[in-house]
Amino acid sequence: MQDVEAFDDGAWCAGKVKVILFDGSCFVSLNNSTKEIYFNHSEMRKPRKWVDGVWEMTKKQTQSVNPSEGDGDKKGKAKAVACKKNEAAANAQPVDLLPFLQREEKRPIRPRNPPIPVTPEVILPIDSFVTPEFPRFSRLAHWMDLRGIYRVPFYINGKEIEKEFFQKMDDAENNLNKEHINVAFEMLNCKRVEQGAWFRNNNLPAACFVPVKFLEVVGYAYESVRKPHKKKKKLLEGCVGELVKGLIHPKKVWLEDVDVIYGVIEDKLSCHYIGVEIQLMDNTITLFHCGLPKANIKRALNQIQELAVLISAIKMELLGEEVNFEDISPFEVKFAEGLPKTKFPYNCGIFVVKMLECRSLGLKSMANINDETAMDLRSKLCCEIFDQFMDKDFQEVKM
Repeated sequence: MQDVEAFDDGAWCAGKVKVILFDGSCFVSLNNSTKEIYFNHSEMRKPRKWVDGVWEMTKKQTQSVNPSEGDGDKKGKAKAVACKKNEAAANAQPVDLLPFLQREEKRPIRPRNPPIPVTPEVILPIDSFVTPEFPRFSRLAHWMDLRGIYRVPFYINGKEIEKEFFQKMDDAENNLNKEHINVAFEMLNCKRVEQGAWFRNNNLPAACFVPVKFLEVVGYAYESVRKPHKKKKKLLEGCVGELVKGLIHPKKVWLEDVDVIYGVIEDKLSCHYIGVEIQLMDNTITLFHCGLPKANIKRALNQIQELAVLISAIKMELLGEEVNFEDISPFEVKFAEGLPKTKFPYNCGIFVVKMLECRSLGLKSMANINDETAMDLRSKLCCEIFDQFMDKDFQEVKM
């Protein structure tokens, strides 16, 4: 049995090897104990003493053994090999200076599963008057300059948008057309979905913007409601029913997904727009106009009064009630107060779009909507629409 020192309970203890395993580990009995303890090869060393700052091997007493006949050569070679091993071990680095004994200093122990940092949800503020950064304008300008094979198609809801769309929108002396307003409303619907946390944090009601044509089509049903035919026709049929039930864009079910509807009514004779806010829960319709002449307001009010009856009838159908003209309670119609006015008819469209946007954001002050800022508001709207629907990988001009 070979004498060794084994590292046990924070100290080197003398012992004797009882069993040697194939991987170099051993069972050792410490301090002449009969109990055998398992040690790795790295936890054992030859007996040595620390003398004057140097490890010295302990002197080993050997007994002379008379070799049997025929075994002299083999044992002589084994003894020579053992002497070389002992000499190499004596010159080796002290075991307690090896890296495995100094892990705490050279390689601090860290937890196997460190805590994962949690990034809180970032809720960005929304400001309808902040001018976009230059790179966003640069992207739109770059796309407008592309020609021939370098031209990149631009689609919104499957419909290709040509460059003339932005050129007309950015023309200071042309009023926005229906297509401009519909695309602007679609962009605002997308923002409400993407930035839903901001709207929830500010306790704003669920809302959506409907295409210009929707309220016009609803108005066509007034006579059929006032004088129903034998074969009773329901309001929630065709495109009106599909939109109200959320089957087509913007895919919001009235009274379930949204409680507020934003749209516009067009006065075709004067080419003016009137913004409309429909509060389905409060049974009110609020109008947003930008200085429409009185004669045109009277003409538009007739259309709006009919709309107040039809929206109430639509709500009754949604709630499963039978619609009789005599039982319909029209929505209350009122005008929003403190609205900006324009002197120029071609600013009507941009005024109405921005007023409805501010209303949907809960902004009370609309002082930044005026004739002096109208051109900037047009350019900003162009940039926002392009940035919303163009592929994010489309790069701007390299400056």
